[in-house]
Amino acid sequence: MENYFTLNDYNVKEYGNAGAHDPSMMWDPISGKYYSYCTDVYGPPLGLEDKIGIPIRSSEDLVHFKYEGIALSEEAIKEAKDNGEFPETVNFWAPFTEYVDGEYRMYYSATKAFGSSESRIWLACAKSPLGPFENRGVVVDTWGTDDSFPNGIDPHIIWEDKKSYLVYGSFFGGIYIKELDSGTGLSKDCNPKSLGICISKKSNPPRIDGPEGAAVIYVKETGYYYLFQSYGWLGDDYDIRVGRSKCVTGPYVDIDGFDLVEKSMGQKLANSYRFEATNPKHGNCEKEWEWNGLRGPGHGVPFYDPKSKNYFFVHHIRDGAKVNEYTEGMEGRKSYSRHYMMIRPMFFIEGWPVLGPENYSGESFEEVDKNELAGQWEYILLDDRDNCLKKSKIVFIKDFIDLPGKYKIYKCSDYENGGETIAVTGYTEDDVCYWMKRLNRK
Repeated sequence: MENYFTLNDYNVKEYGNAGAHDPSMMWDPISGKYYSYCTDVYGPPLGLEDKIGIPIRSSEDLVHFKYEGIALSEEAIKEAKDNGEFPETVNFWAPFTEYVDGEYRMYYSATKAFGSSESRIWLACAKSPLGPFENRGVVVDTWGTDDSFPNGIDPHIIWEDKKSYLVYGSFFGGIYIKELDSGTGLSKDCNPKSLGICISKKSNPPRIDGPEGAAVIYVKETGYYYLFQSYGWLGDDYDIRVGRSKCVTGPYVDIDGFDLVEKSMGQKLANSYRFEATNPKHGNCEKEWEWNGLRGPGHGVPFYDPKSKNYFFVHHIRDGAKVNEYTEGMEGRKSYSRHYMMIRPMFFIEGWPVLGPENYSGESFEEVDKNELAGQWEYILLDDRDNCLKKSKIVFIKDFIDLPGKYKIYKCSDYENGGETIAVTGYTEDDVCYWMKRLNRK
């Protein structure tokens, strides 16, 4: 069981997970491959051409990824960059791609400027997952609106029977859902200015930034739709949260039944964390690199793999090494400059999801002999008091009855220490998510 995830390696041509931000995931039923598309990140130290157009990565096994180039055609790039009398869009954000009736549909965002709530979501189509994708039209247009309106960014698609819905938006006006024309993929009412229905919105005043990076999936086994989203500062204390609903258009509620519209940020599933590490897999880009945890998991997509029939959550995460730390903007907020795509297994416990504490490395998630549990474990409680770095503490487990609440146990690769370990992900008796893994120092 090889752990492919590697920090301090930032050349995407050598290591496919490097440089991915706001990643999505698609399984292609034609080629049988996995394809991931992400926000434009280019130039040194990535080693890519100084060019926008949506980077593509492919994989045979959902573990090893290869950089494939740019998705959009030159004409599509030129059209979507054009902001009229305003400066051109610098890069495109947060694409989501799916295969529908013989064509590949990519939804992506073009904003007026970083931090602006005036943006557009374009639909581009192709006959191959590698493109070139040509623009079909604008699906959402929030140009000319103020910050009380939703932002036309971060698209995700969810199907209900034969109906297609676009989930989009950000902390400006919240997360919205609107029905599309399933035949064309464009707005059902032919009006990109129509907004749809608000399904998540921060409280007033908000505790932290958010929500954004939203995505919805239906899980047949539980009978619920799940709305995933991120709160926090993108460069450091980002997180992953979830609410659920029996209806695709909501209302979505947290584990205590509070609405995600102004009443709750959702159930927290992940935020910045640090397990102890003796042998983390890393490259040599920065000579002074030292392990200092992982920061800001977020803006991801839930993904059902039809090959393994397992659920995953695909997101970006930042390397917390001190050498990557800097302050950003007038507020001087701490950020970490290197980000990577991470894929975590996702399980459902009594109708609510949990994420694995380690990245996916090809595990089969077989049952664990509970006689193997005795010993020292690292424990991280993902409590909701703050989004600061959660450091593990050492606990001793005598038997499975010592494990908190409800949980999933499985064997996995240990990124921080090498080799194999046993992982636990679950909920405490108070419905707070936690991670554990068997201490595996070498």
